[in-house]
Amino acid sequence: MGRSAFPPIGELPYLLTLPGHNYYWFRLASGEEVPAWHEEHLPPEELPTLVLFDGWHSFFRERVVPWRIAMAEKVRTQLEEDVLPHFVSAQRWYGAKGEMIKRVVVTDYAEWVNADYKWLVALFDIEAAACEPLTYFLPLALAWENGNEERLHGMSPTTIAKVRQKAQVGIMGDAFADGAFCRAVVQAIGAGQTLSCEQGAIRFSPTEAFATLAGAEFANLSVRPPGTQGSNTAVVLGDQLFLKGYRHLQIGTHPEFEVGRFLTEVAKFPNTAPLFGVVEYQGRDGNNMTLALLQGYVENQGDGWSYTLDYLGRFLEECRTATLPLAAPDQVHAAYLVLIHTLGQRTGELHNALGKTTGDLAFDPEPVTDTDLKNWVLQVQAEAIATLDLLERRKTGLAETARETAQILLAQRNALKDRIQACTSGQIKVVKTRYHGDYHLGQVLLTQNDFVFTDFEGEPARPFAERRHKHSPLRDVAGMLRSFNYASHTALAHATAERPADLAKFEPLVRDWEAEVGRVFLAAYDEAVPGSGLSAPDASLRGLLDLFLLEKALYEVRYELDARPDWVAIPLYGILSLLLPAPSNAMERR
Repeated sequence: MGRSAFPPIGELPYLLTLPGHNYYWFRLASGEEVPAWHEEHLPPEELPTLVLFDGWHSFFRERVVPWRIAMAEKVRTQLEEDVLPHFVSAQRWYGAKGEMIKRVVVTDYAEWVNADYKWLVALFDIEAAACEPLTYFLPLALAWENGNEERLHGMSPTTIAKVRQKAQVGIMGDAFADGAFCRAVVQAIGAGQTLSCEQGAIRFSPTEAFATLAGAEFANLSVRPPGTQGSNTAVVLGDQLFLKGYRHLQIGTHPEFEVGRFLTEVAKFPNTAPLFGVVEYQGRDGNNMTLALLQGYVENQGDGWSYTLDYLGRFLEECRTATLPLAAPDQVHAAYLVLIHTLGQRTGELHNALGKTTGDLAFDPEPVTDTDLKNWVLQVQAEAIATLDLLERRKTGLAETARETAQILLAQRNALKDRIQACTSGQIKVVKTRYHGDYHLGQVLLTQNDFVFTDFEGEPARPFAERRHKHSPLRDVAGMLRSFNYASHTALAHATAERPADLAKFEPLVRDWEAEVGRVFLAAYDEAVPGSGLSAPDASLRGLLDLFLLEKALYEVRYELDARPDWVAIPLYGILSLLLPAPSNAMERR
């Protein structure tokens, strides 16, 4: 089938997130972009008011004198059934979007007193109409109008409610927006402090690397948000430390803590932020949940995603008046390809570090068995069936281009099944290890022409046990190749938004860019990982990589159908490109 079978990738909207992650907006008319910290907030005059009579004790009947029990119950009901549901539903870190929240119930808490400050460090169960309660971490702070104006101003963007206590008027907000709270967390980690809760305890624990911070003045560190927020919340302290607070909590050791500690203390891997400490909650039943991590802050020039979009934007702008054909892609993009070579090399080095044999059973590599390969194929087959069934149900609601592309793929159902089955033919001798698990351009920071890896938590939607399983690190390689694909689509859509006539000229240029970037990335990965052989077209591991490319694209189809149906053409095209013949070469396409 010829090129006409594929969707014109310029016909796309202009809001992009990497599936499951933060939002990146492109304003196509003149004017500024929506700021990265933008959230939906109620105007100050519409915020509810909580009347407190005894500070944080006002919410807890067991903390007040008997004749105030009814008052405490009333204030707590207002907090749990009115105030917090409105606030939580508007936050990016709340995952169950579209589900009406019934209540946000305090399940355990501690009143943390530090110098002149008092915070409510609390865990909440969020009860929605159509799902089981989910546990979230939301520490709370109070700031008064007659107090520290800078603190009040800093907390204002995360205001949950107005508060009044006698003659005092102020706000209650997210404590992660309170610089005093963030500094106190760092100090508590260094001191190995334990905070007793009503039903459990919160433990602040330093890692071995914390000793390198000896002599630092934590009490005077400036505190600022790092920019775009997502499923977690993070702040930067003094361009030295990075405090990451987890919102949705799961029982067990957090993969990011486990991997970060291994890379910092065992593998001594230099291209990731050092891990300095952890904050954990331990319940009466002995189960742990990770509340926050303290890492080193890495000075950087932005993430790989933003840098790549900026690069492609400049490149396509220069091409508006350029005469075709251009020089070969390896010459046109020579400077950018140097960075991609470094990225491929560092990716291989990361996998080498995670694949070291150290005696730690959670990390020691294991041989991939025939049973593993069979199970991986069966898993992708099952995902293909579920994805195509979902696509069949949703296709009528798609835009014309996406609907036509969906129909092409649906007609290839048997071909897709056969393609998945063929991915593991021949001799495949590899190992399974720990790996990044959610690898894309947004997870690497560019710093002095090198890259630092971030966010080792895996896909947030998956349970911890699944994220901690060993698997082929080629899953990460597939994730990065799919990220290159998303970048090419996004840059093309942005560049042709106001001048659609440029689509025919630009489309083969971004396809050539993507092909060359993928080639250089895989070649550099080959150099770093002996025996991978991914750049050889007949290598057996290339078939395994194709399996994971299909797996990733199938996940993206499901994500886009649920979150952004207008974007579903991107992963559909990615799947079809592995099933249908592509144009023979770039020059013929022109």
